[in-house]
Amino acid sequence: MKYTLHIGSTYMFSLVFIAAGVFHVLEPEGFARMMVGWPFPYVIVYTTACLEWLMAGLLFLPNVRKQAAKWIAVYLILVSPANLFAAQVGIPFPGQESTERAALWLRLIGQPLLILWAMSIAKWENSRNNDHQIMMK
Repeated sequence: MKYTLHIGSTYMFSLVFIAAGVFHVLEPEGFARMMVGWPFPYVIVYTTACLEWLMAGLLFLPNVRKQAAKWIAVYLILVSPANLFAAQVGIPFPGQESTERAALWLRLIGQPLLILWAMSIAKWENSRNNDHQIMMK
């Protein structure tokens, strides 16, 4: 039962990341607005979409799932400053003309939750691998 919940949670996380990548491609202007002063913001937006798809796909592969989950956590930490900047200066959500400031700040709460979710996937995979190694001895 625990394994089924873990796999369901992992696949759900993967689908969230796939959807995020799709949204980056559908609304690149909104994401590019979050990178004022960065060179080639659209290249960065499309690159992050591809990274999100790649990492989401790796979550479906058991032999690299733990490493993929850890890299996703690192990725989420690295993109957090863009969300912080958007909240500070009031850049609306991609695809919207305006967004309430409170919603922009609430989005920042989602980032650590996604990081914890990714790390829980990695932790479960680690414990599952340790259990498997003990059984093999």
